Amino acid sequence: MLIAVTEEGIYTQAHQADLKLHYRCPVCLKPVTLKQGRYKIAHFSHQRVIDCHKSTYKTESLAHLQGKHHLYDMARAHHVDMEYFLSEIEQIPDILVDRTLALELQLSVIPVDAILRRSAGYRRLNMDVIWIAEDEALSRNDCMLKLTAFQRALVQTERMQLFSYNKSEDQFYCYQLGDITPTLSVTYERYSVSCFEAFMIDRVVTRQSHQLTKQQQNMFIRRCLQLKDVREPTLSALYQLGINHRTLPQSIGIVVPHQFYIRTHPVTWQSVLLLMLKNKTYTVARLAENLNFHGVHTQLSECEIVTELVAQYLAAYKKLYVH
Repeated sequence: MLIAVTEEGIYTQAHQADLKLHYRCPVCLKPVTLKQGRYKIAHFSHQRVIDCHKSTYKTESLAHLQGKHHLYDMARAHHVDMEYFLSEIEQIPDILVDRTLALELQLSVIPVDAILRRSAGYRRLNMDVIWIAEDEALSRNDCMLKLTAFQRALVQTERMQLFSYNKSEDQFYCYQLGDITPTLSVTYERYSVSCFEAFMIDRVVTRQSHQLTKQQQNMFIRRCLQLKDVREPTLSALYQLGINHRTLPQSIGIVVPHQFYIRTHPVTWQSVLLLMLKNKTYTVARLAENLNFHGVHTQLSECEIVTELVAQYLAAYKKLYVH
């Protein structure tokens, strides 16, 4: 940890600490040891870390400590705290700005549920949170990002931005996400984040819908056929619609912006949607039950996501094919 408390209750950063004084953990108030050296970042270490809530968090790497120092320096113009223990939710944000915004430098992979749970904890305190991924771990190709489930969960969905930290450069970046491509990757523009205010910029981006190519449609249908399961939802819906799976109509296979939230392939959910509309059984809640959602950092409910998903789909079909 980078912050400890003196016997007089004064919060002290490790690089400003005095080896002659005694310090305690600000979370559990147990004694900690100051560690300093020529080749390591100054920090405090528990004598028995298992006694502290902090033990539920991962051991910090040198890059993580470096990144936290950088974030702290960037936010100095504000009321900024490092490793401030929020007792109401038993969470310790890396950086807390103005007691309203948590910055979480997440350079190691953790379960998506942990990200969503901790984000919900901040919301309960009316705080926002910005998660920051490892830049070197992002899969970039021709201005497209292929996100893992973990990386997708770190995206600021309200602004469709993913923040990252490049360890070797000691540099933060913002990836402004754009269109979902027919390969279900996402386009982006990359910006350097050199001041705290750059974390808050809301860039206006117009997102487009796209039609899957026949080759992409056929590849997906082949995967469905390989399952050899009569209950497979795509083939079942197409059969009930009277549609030959070898020649899909233009109304099936449209990739819309809200596909970002949905694991279910567009050919599948659009086939199911059209069947519901044909049978007059469509409701937002019923379609939601047939979808597999990505775990993402958002305040939208599943029904709100589905409502906009269907609206985007109908608008895209009208724009692409109805003249």
